[in-house]
Amino acid sequence: MPASVLPAGSTVLVTGANGFVASHLIEKLLGYGYKVRGSTRSAEKLAPLQQKWDADFGEGQFETVVVEDLTDEPALLKTMEGVSAVAHVATDLSLGKPAEEVIAIVVNMTIGVLAAAKKVPSIKRVVLTSSTAAGLIVVADEERAPVNESTWNEESKVNARKPNPDLFTVYCTTKTEGEQAAFKWVEENKPHFEFNSVLPNTIIGPSVHSSQKKQFILSMFEGDKGMAEMFPPQHYVSVEDVALVHFGALTLPSVSNSRLWTVAGPYNWDDVLDQFRKLHPSRTIMPNFQSGKDLSKIDNSKATAILKELGRPGWMSLEASVESLIGRE
Repeated sequence: MPASVLPAGSTVLVTGANGFVASHLIEKLLGYGYKVRGSTRSAEKLAPLQQKWDADFGEGQFETVVVEDLTDEPALLKTMEGVSAVAHVATDLSLGKPAEEVIAIVVNMTIGVLAAAKKVPSIKRVVLTSSTAAGLIVVADEERAPVNESTWNEESKVNARKPNPDLFTVYCTTKTEGEQAAFKWVEENKPHFEFNSVLPNTIIGPSVHSSQKKQFILSMFEGDKGMAEMFPPQHYVSVEDVALVHFGALTLPSVSNSRLWTVAGPYNWDDVLDQFRKLHPSRTIMPNFQSGKDLSKIDNSKATAILKELGRPGWMSLEASVESLIGRE
């Protein structure tokens, strides 16, 4: 058990508990001996994971709570009773709504979680799951200024207010304005807890349970590009590493009031397809369709230090990340 700002065996609240990142973080927390209270809008969606965690870690270690609206302060306060930390992983992905409406929902949820946490004395840390989309939009093969904790995606904020913005631009803006609002709130309100944000890029790895939404990278392995063409060449990161950085952001004394760029290295979809062929040489894989590279120089030093403090030598490779999802012949 690494040194922690949280009391041993205490309870951590994780919002959006049935999601991909949240469920991997919950496995880490339970594995390290913490109890977890997971919020969801539908207990039915979380039921298979509840059953798994009861079997794996013992009944009473994970608790499902239904919170239909993360701006409902009374509901949040009830959910936060006695917890030592909050990981706010949930977001709003109903991108068919008008852009301003979706952006406002994400910002209000984030501020709602922080404001409620300020009223709970036992909370020592709050961690927000953000995204590299809050920092920049990649232009393939284009050199850009170094990317660090002061880098924000102001470009998408402008484009999201233009007529008929694309869904990716709206998503980027929800992440940018949600995280900016969080840091501004913390600066102005000076809560008793410490705050960190985690900024992953394309996350690769297996789901915790088969009941969860199918990942589009797995669909590519099965011959369907799906959403992949929406995304430019970017940086990848394994879901294992994302969960560990979140865990460190919640627990490690050395991590405080930081934006943690959680990326392992650049990739494009051709690189992923090449890994499919390497790992499954007898399988027919779709032709390559994306060249170019993300040339951004991202400062991931703080997240790297977390991995090393938690006993990992560094970031999982692209091959290992893809293999964790599709296996090897």
